[in-house]
Amino acid sequence: MKFNFHVSPSLKGSLTTQKIMLELTVGLMILFLLSCFYNGTTYGASYVLHEILLLVSSLVTMFLCESIFAKIYKENPITYMKKSFGWVTSIILTLMVPITMTVYALIIATIFAIVFGKLLFGGFGQNIFNPAGVGRAVIFAAFTSAAATGITTGATPTAYLANTFNWLPASAEALDSFLSQYGGFANLALGFYDGALGETFTLAIVLIGIWFCVRKIIDWRVPVVYLGTIFILTAVVALLSGIDSYHGIPAFIWYPFLHMVTGGIVFGAVFMLTDPVTSPTSAQGRVIFALGAAVITVLLRLKANLPEGCLYSILLMNMFTPMIESSLDGVQLVIKKKAYIMAGCLAILGLAVSFYAATSVEPVTTAATATEKTALAETVRMEETL
Repeated sequence: MKFNFHVSPSLKGSLTTQKIMLELTVGLMILFLLSCFYNGTTYGASYVLHEILLLVSSLVTMFLCESIFAKIYKENPITYMKKSFGWVTSIILTLMVPITMTVYALIIATIFAIVFGKLLFGGFGQNIFNPAGVGRAVIFAAFTSAAATGITTGATPTAYLANTFNWLPASAEALDSFLSQYGGFANLALGFYDGALGETFTLAIVLIGIWFCVRKIIDWRVPVVYLGTIFILTAVVALLSGIDSYHGIPAFIWYPFLHMVTGGIVFGAVFMLTDPVTSPTSAQGRVIFALGAAVITVLLRLKANLPEGCLYSILLMNMFTPMIESSLDGVQLVIKKKAYIMAGCLAILGLAVSFYAATSVEPVTTAATATEKTALAETVRMEETL
């Protein structure tokens, strides 16, 4: 007598890892093309060529690194890369840097992202940290002043908002002073301003993210919880710090929206936090992961010497992923109770962060004050350089 059995789970979906990575690649390349369009129409063809050179140099570096490791493991390089998906890391990393980035800096960052961020851990599926995040952290640490010759742009909104307004433009005058530099809220949402190559196009990223959620490419809980938590925490900050309304729009609405359209938190929510390798596997774990990242992002934005906050919040929560996984392992009813307790603790921590930021960050109420702060920051920078 012959017995047949099938190992669980028995459900089989139409999406494979290859299809998921292909759709991710398409979404990322849409942002790359939008960036090429912006830089081409704003600065000229030479900027587009430099942007293409950045992407090509990162992809070539990735190919060489993974080919070497393929040879070490005695595998065909092409076959190895088909299951390693290193090109996704290269594209994400390229979209996280500004157009002013030098080619050699991106090459070194790509080496760190591919080799130290992924391959040394055993390759795709084994890495602890988000590889593209590792590469971007290397740029933050070692190449913040690396600028390509002949490539110049204006100040990014995150740097300007953090250095000049302490992330708290507390009056309509101060907010107008900021928005006038970047074409208002509408242009900030569209993304046609200077910043990281692919992180500025908030509206396009949201549409791509919705498509990914519908297609089940990513878990919708992660971006919704992450962005929703940031919205709520910054709304609390607006209420506690006494920020004025803006043309009839309450502060607890326009101020969180300002955080949404400034910087790369929407890009991080869709393309980085949802990484299935470096985030928890359970739904409850992903919610806690996103909630923790949101709390850290708000804390870093408002109180740390880091204008963005999203990148390091992801890398920090990557370290907590194994602990979250082990904490939510066991009987379902017990797991559910643990998840509620962990989420509640993080929510209380987030409210404490909002209270701390609202009471310790000095709001900027006038454009004149903002101008003085900018001049002082520039003087300090020049003195440090000398």
